[in-house]
Amino acid sequence: MDVKPTPTPAHDNRVERRTYAEKAAARDAARADSTRIIERYQAREPVSRIAADYRVNPDWLALRLVEWGIHRRHRHEAHALRRPAGHVFRGRTKRRTTAEVRDAQAKFTANRDDISARYLAGASVTGLAREYQVAPTWIAERLDEWGVPRRARPSRPAPREPHSPNQHLDD
Repeated sequence: MDVKPTPTPAHDNRVERRTYAEKAAARDAARADSTRIIERYQAREPVSRIAADYRVNPDWLALRLVEWGIHRRHRHEAHALRRPAGHVFRGRTKRRTTAEVRDAQAKFTANRDDISARYLAGASVTGLAREYQVAPTWIAERLDEWGVPRRARPSRPAPREPHSPNQHLDD
């Protein structure tokens, strides 16, 4: 007995779209809750976030705000609401005091002979900077002060010749 496998549809990975009735119901719910939407917008919440909560299009919601007599914020006002970058990154890395930086630098200079030997043996400035927690530029300045010959940056490899399909015929 021959059993043919059932073909799987090619559109299995498509996202199901909402029906017109579902979209209309979401818009009706947003209209019914207009006072709450206005409160949230006046509390400086972005239209995109409010629209996402109500599952409506942000442009549609922006038009409703105008329709409801709400003054729309300008783009520059929206940017003023963003948190500064320092606030976003605060807490990820601990800021060191000047005394802590000076201590790290003193520890580095105390090991002058060892560091010079390691650098000459091939240790990188970046690796030393990580180990002693000091800036690579500061290390480069110290090496210059101490008279340690500096290595040139590694050069890029020479570009390869383009491959010719008839290259083997040229030989």
